[in-house]
Amino acid sequence: MLKVGFIGAGGRSRGAHYPNVHRLEGVSVEGVAELDQVRGQEMVDKYGIPRLFENHAQLLDAVDLDAVYCVMNEIHVLEPALACMNAGKHIFVEKPPGANTDETQQLVDAAEANGVHCMVGFQRRFAAVTVEAMRLVEENGPATLVTGTFNKWLTGGPGNTSTLWNDVSHIVDLVRYMSGSEPTEVHAYRDSHGTDWRNCYTGMVRFENDATGIIMGNRASGGRVLRSELHGIGVGCYMDVPESIEILEQGSAPRVVTGAELSGAEPGDSDRYEGVLTMHEHFVECIRSGATPNADIRDAIHSMRLVNRLEGTA
Repeated sequence: MLKVGFIGAGGRSRGAHYPNVHRLEGVSVEGVAELDQVRGQEMVDKYGIPRLFENHAQLLDAVDLDAVYCVMNEIHVLEPALACMNAGKHIFVEKPPGANTDETQQLVDAAEANGVHCMVGFQRRFAAVTVEAMRLVEENGPATLVTGTFNKWLTGGPGNTSTLWNDVSHIVDLVRYMSGSEPTEVHAYRDSHGTDWRNCYTGMVRFENDATGIIMGNRASGGRVLRSELHGIGVGCYMDVPESIEILEQGSAPRVVTGAELSGAEPGDSDRYEGVLTMHEHFVECIRSGATPNADIRDAIHSMRLVNRLEGTA
């Protein structure tokens, strides 16, 4: 039985991580550390977790854990994440991993120094439609073109970090991951439409394997859209992430498959086909086997460096 703990009980933890970790076989959540004790107690009561602590130091001192889920805003994650890894614990963190690439590098250094995993929550890699697209393109030669679009109507300001760093990074990582390569050239437009902060990013990336990536993140659009494309030789995959994939092969009529069908999930089990549950299953399997996780911090830092190049701060 793997023993795990949680640091944080905010909205993302409550909506995505507590319920999915609770579904994992052979995993026991032994404790929660949360500054807001009311929120922490809600998770303890809902999931039958035996212990609640006021901070991460108490959790680490009191409970012998195999792994810790450090899920909180990027400006707060560094200290508890480092404390966990320095205590020899594998950790899971949300994206973005830290407030900047200096902090991300500190996470890399700590993971390597302590011989532990630090997995980043880039769950779009695990979406059933992404997995299927990559399988099809791998069968038909290398990737030639990769695109990612993540638009929103965002009115509340950029947050503690830029919207490219804290949100559009999802598709920056997805495009880089699906390309199967690393960037050599990056060209980007950064715009402020109706705001005094950057809310629109359009980038083109050339990869070492001669694939081209196109990244579009417009937070001044009319609503939320998350789409991607992956093209190989004689195959094109058009994804409405995570709901469906449209596949065209060598001039044949297009066929559409849903994420639920690909994953074998019930139609309402979006956690399965969108990748969150699969991501957590992968993380605990890597802890058991010793394999390096997909989206480990050692790989994820390359996506965050690409974010910097698109932002013009590299």
